[in-house]
Amino acid sequence: MKKKFVIAVIAIIAALVLLVPIPLYLKDGGSVKYKALLYEVTNYHMLAGIPESLGAAYVDGLEIKILGFTVYRSPDVKAFFAQGQAVPQVSASPSATGDTPQPLTQDSEEMLKEGINRFAFEMYSELEEGENIFFSPYSICSALSVLNLGTGTDTKAELENVLGITDFDIWNAGMQSYLYKTYSDDTYVTTANSLWLQEDKEWAENMNANFLEPAREYYRGTVEELNFRERPEEAITRMNTWAEENTDGMIPRVINDIDPNTVMVLMNAVYFEGKWETPFLEDDTHERIFHGTDGDVTTDMMHLWDQEFAYIEMFGIKGIALPYKDSNIVMKVFLPLEEELGIPADSSVNYTYGMDMEGLFNALSTEEKQKLLDSLDTAEKEELARIVLPKFTMEYEVNDFTELLQNMGIESAFLENADLDQIAADVYVSQALHKAKIEVDENGTRAAAVTAIITNDGAALPMEPPKEFVADRPFIYVIQDTETGIILFMGRMNNPE
Repeated sequence: MKKKFVIAVIAIIAALVLLVPIPLYLKDGGSVKYKALLYEVTNYHMLAGIPESLGAAYVDGLEIKILGFTVYRSPDVKAFFAQGQAVPQVSASPSATGDTPQPLTQDSEEMLKEGINRFAFEMYSELEEGENIFFSPYSICSALSVLNLGTGTDTKAELENVLGITDFDIWNAGMQSYLYKTYSDDTYVTTANSLWLQEDKEWAENMNANFLEPAREYYRGTVEELNFRERPEEAITRMNTWAEENTDGMIPRVINDIDPNTVMVLMNAVYFEGKWETPFLEDDTHERIFHGTDGDVTTDMMHLWDQEFAYIEMFGIKGIALPYKDSNIVMKVFLPLEEELGIPADSSVNYTYGMDMEGLFNALSTEEKQKLLDSLDTAEKEELARIVLPKFTMEYEVNDFTELLQNMGIESAFLENADLDQIAADVYVSQALHKAKIEVDENGTRAAAVTAIITNDGAALPMEPPKEFVADRPFIYVIQDTETGIILFMGRMNNPE
């Protein structure tokens, strides 16, 4: 009877934990409000959760008590808190200590915008032509920024040149501030970073101070030990579970196999959800012909009628900005003009009437591409008689973009003598993965991306006809935070699937 009573009490407490935030008391005596989640990892259960002040977190060496009951205890909690633990303890993030990161300064905002957007344009030009693409330059740059904390000399110079970092401290402070940006319930971006370290690896003497603490402070990076060598499937499951949790289930699997020589995996996950400020009506979604690069195809096309949006015509391209509700985030969509308009006389681009969107965009310089995007931020709203956009879901994966990064100028990080000495003396980047997904429908957009970097050991004018924006042919689009100018996601739609 007594045993049944105890089991019943524990069951009630567990149910309450899953439903309401309550104070949890940590081993070190601290207390945070914690909304717990119960989930299964490989062959055993762990109780982990989402501290309101920290975001998603899983902390090795943590013991959690609720009403005096130990509901979670790391298997290695004693070893973790003993002298000489394998994974160095890291300091709390600013929000955990009560310090609020400073808002983005003008210097950091300009550096992030210029660096991430230039990276976006260069990566776009490196990706294979002719197919649909979708990726998050913000996610990739975030992952590379964390890696940059552990580099030195040549490798650091290459990374910072490609990312556009002219001041290390200003860049990191800017990335930190952007992580803590507040959003509405209707439109928001979440970012998570994690470091997965090989058990029993001999790390650099000052790895904690030089790498783990800055990763925690500036990028809210969580740290966990895994055994890639002896329990690879367990490690893969844990990392993929993290990716799924931090992308609201959109990306359930990123890593399919792991090299036994792997000693660290650095992961970034970005999730975006936004409701249109002016939603499309489902009754106005009809099948139409999309004139793709692979030929005409019938697909669901969404329609809006007689609406005002920011609209531009320049460089032989027309563009529209579709805002998301209660935010500074917009989707910018670009199509070729039906006729040559807005082409500057001093432009070096040789425009040809009827040129496709890909050709027009690739012909622009980096400065012209940025000008194209920026012009929609200051453009007057125009009434458009008809706006047509396909309803689509797209997944895009770059299984290994190490060659792409090498082409962009990051070379030494992939050599066995790479300078990642702040992490360990004998590690190098062996693989870089990126997976992204977008869903666009009448109500809005969901988008997610995960980046994994794996390191191994070794005058009054006449009336004009009404303007329309009919995206029934290949188009380029970006999801951009117009407050900072950062491109969060970028894609190309050539052929609806």
